Amino acid sequence: MTHVTEDDLDDLEFDTLRSGDHTSAAERLGELAASVSGGVSRAKVLLRAGEQWQHAGEHAKAAELYELAIQDGGETYGDPRAYLADALFELGRKDEAQALVDQIRAEAPDDPEVYRTVAEVLYEKGDVRGTYEWATLGADVVLAVQDRGERESAEDSLEALLRLRYRARLDLGHPEDQYDTLLDDLLKN
Repeated sequence: MTHVTEDDLDDLEFDTLRSGDHTSAAERLGELAASVSGGVSRAKVLLRAGEQWQHAGEHAKAAELYELAIQDGGETYGDPRAYLADALFELGRKDEAQALVDQIRAEAPDDPEVYRTVAEVLYEKGDVRGTYEWATLGADVVLAVQDRGERESAEDSLEALLRLRYRARLDLGHPEDQYDTLLDDLLKN
């Protein structure tokens, strides 16, 4: 059994950014997932391995690992179903991917990063209206969190969501609104 920390995973991904060898990183993370005990959850390592497979263009392998992360049920970042939806879209399995997106939305998550991930996936797939809706919902989640005094952790998410929303709003031809003002204020700071 192997004790794996967040720092270990971050180091591996940083090395991968320099080398560009996503396949080796995915394989290494897959090996770690099989033997992890303590530190980070197996599900989190599986999710990171899936992301590396996606970066390597191996969407079927990524989908397998995302499904394993979901089945594992351990702690992860975001929602593994959002990453699985991305891989399924890439594999041309649009109905399955959209069903996952709908399932996540029905659960109304309170994690703004889930909204950001789904909005990014939808924007990448050309679903501008979906991007706009998800980014708006996510921004509203962040604003609610900020109203409860949990400002620090949510500000990066808010900026990313507002940037996505802004691009989608432009693509849709909608007029400027209070979310754009909020983005302007964030960027000034």
